[in-house]
Amino acid sequence: MNGGQSSRTVHEVVADTLAACGAECLFGLIGDGNLFMVDSFVRSKKGRYIPATHEAAAVLMALGHAQRTGRTGVATITHGPALTNALTALTEGVKGGIPLVLVCGDTPPDNLQHLQKINQRELIAAAGAGFVELRKPETVAEDIATAFRRACLERRPVVLNMRVDLQWEPSSSIPMKLRMPETRALVPTSADLDEALGIIASARRPIILAGRGAAGTEAREALIRLSRQIEAPLTTTLKASGLFEGEAWNLGVFGGLSHPVAVELIMQSDCIIAFGASLSRHTTESGSFVRGKCVIQIMSRATDLATNVVPQIGIVGDPALTADIMCEMLRGAEIEPSGFATGEAPKLENVIAQAAGRQDNLPDGVVDLDTALVKLNEAVPSDRTLVTDLGRFVTTAWLAFPVRAPEKFIHTVHFGAIGFGLGQAIGAAVGSAGEPTVMVAGDGGFMLGGLSEISTAVREKLDLIIVICNDASYGAEHIQFTNRSMSPALSLIGSPDFAGIARSMGAAGISVRSAKDIETACEAVRQRSGPLLIDLKLGANHVPMR
Repeated sequence: MNGGQSSRTVHEVVADTLAACGAECLFGLIGDGNLFMVDSFVRSKKGRYIPATHEAAAVLMALGHAQRTGRTGVATITHGPALTNALTALTEGVKGGIPLVLVCGDTPPDNLQHLQKINQRELIAAAGAGFVELRKPETVAEDIATAFRRACLERRPVVLNMRVDLQWEPSSSIPMKLRMPETRALVPTSADLDEALGIIASARRPIILAGRGAAGTEAREALIRLSRQIEAPLTTTLKASGLFEGEAWNLGVFGGLSHPVAVELIMQSDCIIAFGASLSRHTTESGSFVRGKCVIQIMSRATDLATNVVPQIGIVGDPALTADIMCEMLRGAEIEPSGFATGEAPKLENVIAQAAGRQDNLPDGVVDLDTALVKLNEAVPSDRTLVTDLGRFVTTAWLAFPVRAPEKFIHTVHFGAIGFGLGQAIGAAVGSAGEPTVMVAGDGGFMLGGLSEISTAVREKLDLIIVICNDASYGAEHIQFTNRSMSPALSLIGSPDFAGIARSMGAAGISVRSAKDIETACEAVRQRSGPLLIDLKLGANHVPMR
């Protein structure tokens, strides 16, 4: 028994072990498979419990929190239909490589007639998540630590399966602070590194590209040092947005959302040195941005070198340490800088600001999306977290609301699903240390996964600004119909009064139908005191595509 106290039960030990493993915040929805554990967690006062209204939202909140804080997200649900409700969100975490521990109840193995009985292991495997069984009362702490280690090292969600019949059993398992193994890759020393340095030394127009795998402060500073030494512009993938904020030769995003000036320089380049970037088709514009160039890719895991573009040189190494050893060796060989990033750096004006106000003949009662988002961006503090749902508005939102660091950009579209925005925004807002969180969603996605969780944002008193791009349609489907000169009637879904719904649930809400309403919304942003929803009324045929 723990300290000689025979009263310790499995559910109490689970709660304490979650806290010991770093679960400062537990997102969840209770049922008979997890309610006693959650009660123990709350009574222990060792962490914060945030209840959701839907199991998928609980998982999404943990995913948003993990991305914003850099820690393993933690969520809990009960069994059976709770797990099936959460599977799509769980798959989002798998495809995004986001560490998450989901503590899931399970039915007793001997109750074959239980209404909620289902083969949970197979469902979890189908989603691509890891599975850890809570084996017996004596192994509680060990099993939970295993789940956390696997989530971190495998970079994916892991489900801890917690059977109901064990939870009132006495347990002798003692929670211990989790000690994670060192995961940092070594500095490479190989012929590949030597060849990469030869390519860099001979390059006349090199560009440094950083992905989310090189998004830490140490990597940032190391890549800036390398950039200055070889005189190469700096770029990032979309998911590493903001990494080089403040640097003169920061070209911003490398890929489909590149600024036109950045595209010109990317196309002129002869060598791409990619740190922690997977080189997906979105980053490389289906290969066109790297075609005919020497590509050197540095990743912390060997398996990450075999997923997308095949580089000329692939190196397994820590991004920061590798950049520093490159600097040292190039300096030692007295290699002259390329001269590519010298003189006055190009000015990258916000492309959405440049496009604002250019739409003519808008129907009455709707606003120009570019104009509205530019004005709102000016009203929102520049230190903020950005979360978006998925829809035809999304690239406009990404461009309109720049962020100052990668962890402040919450990516919610790994699975191509709508409805994931508000759940992840709530988790991100909880982890944002008092900074505001902006969440942009479409009307269809918000109805699918947002309405009920407004109450969660209100209850938690979050500094959350929700912007609904309300074109009264499912945008992607509307485009497909109209592109084929077909009637888009099936894609039209009406225009609910989202602002009124928000007010009825305790949030502030504003409908925007005119230029004057945009100014009113901006003032509401400046005067906000809790969750604020802004319902932008748009014309279904007047949403820009980028």
